[in-house]
Amino acid sequence: MDSPSLYNGASYSAWSRNLYRLMPLQADARLLFESTIEEPTALLSALVAGAFDGRPTDRYTSVFGRGNSYLISAVAARYGAPERAVLTTTGVANGLSQVLAAFIQPGDGVLIETPGFDVLGGLTEAAGGVAMPLVRAAPDFDLTADALREALAPGVRMAVITNLHNPSGRRLSEETVLDLARAAAEKGAWLVIDEVYADFARPAVVSLPAAPNLVRLNSLAKVFGLYGLRCGWILADPTAAARIAAVNATREFGVSKLTHSVSALILENPDPFEAHWRTVLAERRPILEHHLAAMRADGLLDGAMPEFGCMAFPRVVRHADTLSLAERLWREDGLVTAPGEMFGLPGYMRLGIGLSPELMDEGLSRLHEALKR
Repeated sequence: MDSPSLYNGASYSAWSRNLYRLMPLQADARLLFESTIEEPTALLSALVAGAFDGRPTDRYTSVFGRGNSYLISAVAARYGAPERAVLTTTGVANGLSQVLAAFIQPGDGVLIETPGFDVLGGLTEAAGGVAMPLVRAAPDFDLTADALREALAPGVRMAVITNLHNPSGRRLSEETVLDLARAAAEKGAWLVIDEVYADFARPAVVSLPAAPNLVRLNSLAKVFGLYGLRCGWILADPTAAARIAAVNATREFGVSKLTHSVSALILENPDPFEAHWRTVLAERRPILEHHLAAMRADGLLDGAMPEFGCMAFPRVVRHADTLSLAERLWREDGLVTAPGEMFGLPGYMRLGIGLSPELMDEGLSRLHEALKR
């Protein structure tokens, strides 16, 4: 088929944004990489209509200074944290920018996991830090305290990781997280965790362990599919949160009074929204698992579906250059995949559950046939 190139060697974040600028793609195109839970628009519409019927909900309150107090209370209750440990932000990237500004100086080293999400390194460089690799080695993409200690060279002030790991979906237990925080503390460093996918592996309410040098970032965007609300938060030791708050006061001018009031209502009564993402995963994870198993059986892919989450990152057995493979899959088959090169690990491919069950099943069947050629 005569299709324009979609792949120009750009980072994953730049590529995916450019891809959506090209929408709509041809009718038979299938986006096999997409991992975001589809937005629960009906639930959101009903909640907003009820909350602003006649007069605004009392959750529609000032966010100036510290943020929406109801939202802060709801986040604190959800994660078993004191309210002084919670800061609300306009998404996770905004929160990470504040954390970097609070704790690193120009020239400080910051460990960024690889393979990983390129935005983490980009924000580090924008803050004046020097991004350095923290390898999460295939095939299990684990991270141990000993590996972190070894990577924490003099001058490194922070390590930034994801949990669940993006792109592999690997989960680090809370015990491992605390071990990592202690290892970082031994070297005088901060451990910062992007947890946007973590709630896939948690109960709705959980008591998260804390450490003086541990900072967690999360949002409603990925698990809940509520990316339109631009609602994120930071969880940190209250002393660390106070340092971040000083930066927050000079940088966070974009928190929305409207969307954060809606976000407070959601987190105060999350059950319908929790049920939505659980239903999506229950419908779609088995489809991806089935096709991964079939392609493993044919010697085409190596790697299983992780225990939790909405993505997988298998090795493509006969293709070390998965960027070239992705180009071919697009041009010849209309399949849009995210090659491992975009995450720092050629030879792999990120697959997700973003399509409807029917289109996902059909698209993965086409991928199976294409990889046989």
